[in-house]
Amino acid sequence: YVGAIHFDSLDLALRHVEDELLRKAHHLSEKWLVNQTVRDIFQRQVLVNVFNISVRAEEKSFASSRLRPWSKIITLSSGEELCGDDDDNLYLLYSGEVQVQERDGSHFDCFTGSFFNLDHVLVSVGALAGLPATIGAVATKDSTVLVVSRKNFLLMQKQDSALGQKLLLTLLAQKEANRPGRTRTRVPYRDSSDGSDEPVPIHGVARRLLAGDDYKISLTDAQVERFSDVFDLIVAPGETEIPMDDFSSFVSMEARLLGSALSHEEFMELIDKSGIDEDGDGSLSKEEFLTFLRGLFLADIPSKEVESLRQAYDEAVAVDPDALMDEVRVEALFKELGFDMKSSNIGDIIGAIDADNDGDVDYDEFLTGIGMMKKQTILSKQLDTAFSNYMNQSKAAKRELKRRSTVESDSQTVPNRRSLLTLNKKAFVKQSSRNIMEQADLEDEEGVELTASDLMAFLNIERDEAEEMVFLADQDEVEVERIDAVLELTGTNLNCHRSIDRVEFQQLLRTWS
Repeated sequence: YVGAIHFDSLDLALRHVEDELLRKAHHLSEKWLVNQTVRDIFQRQVLVNVFNISVRAEEKSFASSRLRPWSKIITLSSGEELCGDDDDNLYLLYSGEVQVQERDGSHFDCFTGSFFNLDHVLVSVGALAGLPATIGAVATKDSTVLVVSRKNFLLMQKQDSALGQKLLLTLLAQKEANRPGRTRTRVPYRDSSDGSDEPVPIHGVARRLLAGDDYKISLTDAQVERFSDVFDLIVAPGETEIPMDDFSSFVSMEARLLGSALSHEEFMELIDKSGIDEDGDGSLSKEEFLTFLRGLFLADIPSKEVESLRQAYDEAVAVDPDALMDEVRVEALFKELGFDMKSSNIGDIIGAIDADNDGDVDYDEFLTGIGMMKKQTILSKQLDTAFSNYMNQSKAAKRELKRRSTVESDSQTVPNRRSLLTLNKKAFVKQSSRNIMEQADLEDEEGVELTASDLMAFLNIERDEAEEMVFLADQDEVEVERIDAVLELTGTNLNCHRSIDRVEFQQLLRTWS
């Protein structure tokens, strides 16, 4: 049981708990969007994820737009069944709800963005031994599903091996996540004891790149090819342009698959603000589409720095000319150029510029990576400003709270011993402890990290929600002090000194998007 809900097994109950925790985490994370800059950057990141063409095996996300050329989309009416014993298609739930029935008599709900009937595919291609666990599925609501046939799955392995390998590893990872009796591991905290996790301000060439944008950075040939494939699958047969409403529908559907709660109307507004429809004719040409994606991923640089970038790349290659210019070497080069590697996600950048997944970054791909690094640097600086604004809002709210508290205490008489004894002891101790913590937070208001009391101040939320928001973002191991007397009376653990720094704040937004 989970509360009053009964489940057939402990695994199904745990999966239900995990899903509920994810929903709550999403609800709490939405509260950060009170800042317009954060909202704009978050929405941009959702679009970046929709058009993610990376096939890096270690990435947990999977943009279905890469699968679209190998698949078809079908709609299911509520009550419609699929996934029989001889069905070896792979299904991906776009919207709605599907309940999957397994051979042992259990069943579970498939959530948006998940594959199902994957064990039939894995068994049929020899990647999984034994009988498939799935024996059927039924749509419990009207649903939209992407279907990849076994034939296309095998064809993909030959014609787009990087994508095929990525899909296969994704299916195996999801299968393991659903395995009965699996061990649920705790996410490790970061080790910041040696100070290595502290961000390094951008310097050198990276800093100089912010001073101009007269040199246009281009998408790589592989990016143009992949993005063109996406355009071709959106555009209607025989047409050369996509109506903006159709494009927004595609983007919002793909984003919902990744967990976005933005509505079709919000995407229309977001896309309109982007200026993607350059000629204003209400439709999107391939050239406009590629221009939009270039602006989404890249920032241009000052032309006077191109020669120094060429020289830096050539010198890095010359260190070991026979070796691949792989992720490790490119990351080292970006760091040498002065980029803040703590606030950027080098994996995302390598995955995007090395879209052919050959593991070797040539100069043109490197230059595209520079444009992406500059874009991330600009966005990171904007998020730093938003983070500072949160701190300033918190300080202002705390000062006002302190002023009101002083005025109220001056106007109140001190209660006598008899009236104090009539108070509820549990409530009194709990409130007193809370006041102590808030006062301690007030004394530390010059800090550079956000605490639960900061979130309470500028978001006007309860402490429980504030502490949970901090817990979601904080990546550090913390010492927990238990106040025995308070714990005994209130059942709560009051001194858990968690806080959020700027790097954790930015990582939270990337992970959540």
